[in-house]
Order: sequence, then C-alpha cells, then structure tokens
Amino acid sequence: MSSHPTISESSSVCVLCVDDEPGLAELVGTFLEQAHGSITGVPEERVTEALAYFEEHDVDAIVSDFDMPNLTGLDFLEEIREQDPSVPFILNTGKGSEEIASEAISMGVTEYMQKESGTDQYAVLANRVLNAVEQYRTEQDLQDERARFQAVFKEASDAMIIADDDGTYVDVNSAACDLFDRSEDDLLGKTAADFTDDDFNFDTAWDSFKEERTERGVFPVERPDGTVVVAEYAASANIMDGKHLSVLRDITERREFDRKLSIQKERLNEFAGVLSHDLQNPVQVAQGHVGHLRNGVDDGDRERHLDAISDAVTRIDHVIKDVLAISRENSDSRETTEVELSAIAADIWQRVNPRGTDPEIEPGLVVTADEGRLERLLTNLFRNSIEHGRQAVTVSVGRLTEDAGFFVEDDGPGIPVDTRKAVFDWQHSTKDGGTGIGLKSVEQAAESEGWSVSIAEGTHGGARFEFQTDSPV
Repeated sequence: MSSHPTISESSSVCVLCVDDEPGLAELVGTFLEQAHGSITGVPEERVTEALAYFEEHDVDAIVSDFDMPNLTGLDFLEEIREQDPSVPFILNTGKGSEEIASEAISMGVTEYMQKESGTDQYAVLANRVLNAVEQYRTEQDLQDERARFQAVFKEASDAMIIADDDGTYVDVNSAACDLFDRSEDDLLGKTAADFTDDDFNFDTAWDSFKEERTERGVFPVERPDGTVVVAEYAASANIMDGKHLSVLRDITERREFDRKLSIQKERLNEFAGVLSHDLQNPVQVAQGHVGHLRNGVDDGDRERHLDAISDAVTRIDHVIKDVLAISRENSDSRETTEVELSAIAADIWQRVNPRGTDPEIEPGLVVTADEGRLERLLTNLFRNSIEHGRQAVTVSVGRLTEDAGFFVEDDGPGIPVDTRKAVFDWQHSTKDGGTGIGLKSVEQAAESEGWSVSIAEGTHGGARFEFQTDSPV
C-alpha cells in the first residue's frame, strides 16, 4: 500500500473507533482527526452499539480493538463482513499473536496492527486508514462503473460482444443474439471466424486489432439459414483487463438503400443526357421548318415542312413516353396479381397496330406481375416490331417450353447476334428517328418484376425476346 494517500483534507472520511477501554476509543478518534483533516472519528465502547451505528450511517473505515468483553474484535469483524465484504477494517490490538493475526486475515481483515506506546502510532494508523479508504473507494468506483457498463451492455440496441485475449467470445448481449440469429450459448466460446466466410483470416485480423487497439470496419455475418447480413463494427481493446469490446450494427438495409440511391442518381443522369440529346434534335428540326413557313413557301413545300414538323413532334412524344415509362420502373411500389397475358397482349396489339396483321397469341397465358408494368413492356416490344417490320409485321406470344416464362417474337428483320446485348443500352437504335429508349424500358420493366430477358432468333428469322419468370406461365 502507498504511504502517501491522495485523499484531500477537504474530503470526509468517517472512521468508527471501537474499544472497550473507557475513553480510549474517543482518544483514538481525536488523534486520527489531528493526523488528517479529512477524518471524523466516531467512538464506541460496545460492539453492539458500534454495529447499530454501522447499520444506520455511512462508515468509511473501522478501527477496532481485539480483546473486548462479550464480543471480541474478530466477532465484530465477522458481523461486519456479513453486511459489507470490503469496507476497511483495521484490527488494532495490544494482545496480538500470530494465531489471532492469521485468523483475522482469513476472515477478511484489511490491516492488523499492534498497539504501541506514544502518539506517533496514530499518524501511522491514520495513514493506514486513509490508504485503505482510498483503495476501497477506488474499488467501489470500479464496481459502479462495471455495473453501469453491464446495464448498458445488456440493454443496448446495438450488438455488443466481449472477447478475451484470444478473440473468444466471453459475453454477448441480446442484440448480438438477434444480429447473428443465434442463442447466447451458440455464440459463447466462438470467434468471429465461426460466423463469416472462409476467406476471412481471423488470426491476421486479430493480431492487427491487438496492435492498433481500436478498429472500425464492415463484417459480413453468416446466419444459420445461410443469409448474410452486413454489420458495421467498432472495436476497442482492454475496456477491462484482458477484455475487448466490439459494437456491431446491421447496415444491410442502409447499404441496399445507398445502392438503390446510387442507381437512381445514375439513371437521373442518363435521363438528363437522353432528354438533352433526343429532344434537342427534333426541336431544332421543328424550329427550322417553322422558320421556313414564316418566311413564306409554295403550297408544295408547305406540306413538306408540315410533315417534317409532325415527324419531329411525334419523335418528341415518343421520347417523353419512353422516359416516363422508365422513370416509373424506378418506383419501389409493386402490386402484383395474376394477369391474363394473352388477353392483355391482344388488346395492346390492337391499340398500337389497329390496321396490321392479326397476332399469334397462345391462349390461356397467365403471369404474376404488375399489370401496368406488363402493359408498358408489351407496348414497347410491339412498337419496336412495327418500327422495324412495318405494319405488315406479325407478332407471336407464347409459353417457353424449357423454362418458366414466355416469349414475344416477330417475323421482321431480326437482330444480329453481335448487337443483341447492345440493344438494351441507352440511345441504341437501328432505325433513323428511333429514341433508343424503348428496349431499355423493356429491360428495366423485366428487372423490376424479377425476370431475366434475353434475345434470340425468332421462328421466321425475326427478333425473339424471352422472359424467364419466377413461376410457370
């Protein structure tokens, strides 16, 4: 123990002084008060009265004689330890022996001192008392801190894990059990390596953490059902001796939101580019022809200029409709129902090509989809067939034979193999005046439904779009 206690004179240290010798307990208290201004001595000549005082008041330390009638100092110590296992208790006796000292130590005495002659002994006694109180208060503060930490640890909404020096989990809170989707027994005794992919080098990561003492990062947690959640973590070494804390938070939804937001921004930039390019050109064309009309032209030229303006306006209308269709695909809202694909396909074909040939549509086709989204998908496919094969083109809609899904094909010129992947790119068009947006809209509509789309050669050499769906058609 240090011989120089740091308790200030302005502090308050209550010392219960117990001795059956008349006046001696009060004398001891007085000398202790003189030795250090923080000490207040409370004298008691009977153990029973001292116990009563201890039960009713805050006592920082006890100085007791050993040889007292009825109850000895060891009896007193035993009673005190039943109430408080750690309050400083100094046995100060004039009839000491190794046997008494040994028994006192085994019962939890803080200090064992022999009474001496003269007053110098009280300065030593005061020093021992203050050192004991200082250590007692420090331990109490630590216990309070541990209790507060445990309260936060157990009730925290974030997952918290305590590991030992080997990285083995020794304590987890309920939020950690929820994050890992495992019981406390399933987590204790394990390491991080037991709950992530096989490529994770635990030994290297743990050595680095112990050297750096703090660490932040992202950790993929594999759950028993095979799903993976992404956890953001912050780790701190030695929050207690040999104990290391990791705090984890599930950011799976946040990362998915960030991913979708990034896609939205990318598509917004794409929209801006499409609108800037594909609207600017027809607008300039229309403005040029309007200028000619204002300057006066022959009747024959007048019709030519009006036709050009009409074509430009039609292209602007197509661009706007295509961009609006794609923007709708970006919405997370999706109400799926069983939709009669055959009936809808026939109705849409009649609307986009009322004077064209009859479609070949397999009867009884039903898909689970958002009806409005399916209509936009078919509208763009049919319009694409008409743009490339004219009104005489014939379209077919049927069930895939090998996979769950359906196809839409035409007998037009088809799509060359080396350009099939590119047709879903922004602004890709093989036709003069085409917006290059329609097939991009088809791809995004399919993706929004959770379908995959591929291009093949049709039965009669035309374009064939195949959609693999989640369930049979």
